[in-house]
Amino acid sequence: MRRWPQTPGFGVRLGALLIDYLLILAWMGLLAVGALVVYSVRGSLPDWLASSGTLGAELFGFALLVLPVGIYLYLTEASPRQATVGKRALHLRVVDAQTGRRTRRSQILLRTIVKLLPWELAHFFVWQLVAASRSANENVPLWIGIGFALVYALPIIYLLMVAFRADRRGPHDLAAGTTVRSDGTPKQQSLDN
Repeated sequence: MRRWPQTPGFGVRLGALLIDYLLILAWMGLLAVGALVVYSVRGSLPDWLASSGTLGAELFGFALLVLPVGIYLYLTEASPRQATVGKRALHLRVVDAQTGRRTRRSQILLRTIVKLLPWELAHFFVWQLVAASRSANENVPLWIGIGFALVYALPIIYLLMVAFRADRRGPHDLAAGTTVRSDGTPKQQSLDN
């Protein structure tokens, strides 16, 4: 008889997140090596802000960093295993919150977008800050400061929701109608305690 999947503890969820962040850091390391190669060949890095404005710089950063991470999250959580590498390592999977069964791809897409939204907003406000600092006006507009406060608060809110809600669902899970469950293995149960 198969047991109904359990809601994992915050420590297990955090552990899965940290494993996935190691993979993301490895990707960022590869990008840094690529930037060093470009720098050594050209003697400088391209100034995306000067050549294409804040929108172009934002799109460039999105294409190199956020989009690949989003594709990783989407493909792994929409796969038959229903889990990223970190979730698989800790015997977790993303399921439909109502049925406990496999999610629809549209749910995983929405989950991924909402999960990456704070990160993308941070990039947006960084480019706005850089552009504002290059302008003749030395004062940073108030809306950029408010934006930075928001992007620092959002990840904390996400983590607090997963930490303190009984169902361990963050905004990305609530928006998509998903939840993360463990398979209930003895190893998993010892990590939850």
